[in-house]
Amino acid sequence: ETSSVLDLCTGSGAIAVAVKKKTGASVCATDISAPAVEVAKRNAVENGVDITFMVGDMFENVSGKFNTIISNPPYIRRDDIDDLDVEIKNFEPVLALDGGVDGLDFYRKIALLAPDHLCEGGIVFMECGEGQAEDIKNIFSSYTSVEIKKDINGIDRIIKATL
Repeated sequence: ETSSVLDLCTGSGAIAVAVKKKTGASVCATDISAPAVEVAKRNAVENGVDITFMVGDMFENVSGKFNTIISNPPYIRRDDIDDLDVEIKNFEPVLALDGGVDGLDFYRKIALLAPDHLCEGGIVFMECGEGQAEDIKNIFSSYTSVEIKKDINGIDRIIKATL
């Protein structure tokens, strides 16, 4: 049976495209920004992969169950957005950066709603900002296991939460 993957906050679709190409899984991707979804659709076509794209806020418009949910959600603290490098601030829409007052709003939503969309033993992979991993681990404390993976610079970067 083909593995199924949901990519939340897909943005340009880069992760969804990479997952499809590397795994051949059935991939569904969603983003609140219609223009972002249009870019993601073009990227999928250019890469010759078939991905289902939807416009919606997180799990809105998502039906069915998935083996894996992946997300690189907005995780910048609202008050830190003005201090970001100009290249980031002027290139990324605020919508793609603003994670709420503490930067963790999207993780709370994922922790709460992902179980409705995951198969038994399903896994959630999420990127996080520097210094956020332990707080996110606590947000997912009801899950069977939560692991923190470091990036190439040794910074806690990926959260793996197993339902």
